[in-house]
Amino acid sequence: MTAIICGKCRQEMWEVELPRYEFEEGIVLENVRGMRCSEGHVTFTEEQAQEMERRSEDIKKYAFRFVRSVSKSARSLVIRIPVDLAKHLDITENSKIEMVPMGKKKFMIEVK
Repeated sequence: MTAIICGKCRQEMWEVELPRYEFEEGIVLENVRGMRCSEGHVTFTEEQAQEMERRSEDIKKYAFRFVRSVSKSARSLVIRIPVDLAKHLDITENSKIEMVPMGKKKFMIEVK
């Protein structure tokens, strides 16, 4: 196999496994195969990119999708979490979550 050279630093790249990689906005894949140089730059072969695309499509196809109205409780706004999603994410009444804005129309919730 021909060596892959980093387009940024011109060093040889090696195949690595990335623990987490956001292939598309909001879709984080775990244990992704990629190429990394000694400077830390990351790229993907065509085969690796196709595998990430397939995995992303599977996530989108089987992802939970819910539409909920926002209500008010005292001075806060409330979004109710459907029980199926709460079970899937292991969220209980006393769970702590972190909300991170992802632009003007999106935010991410991470269970802590």
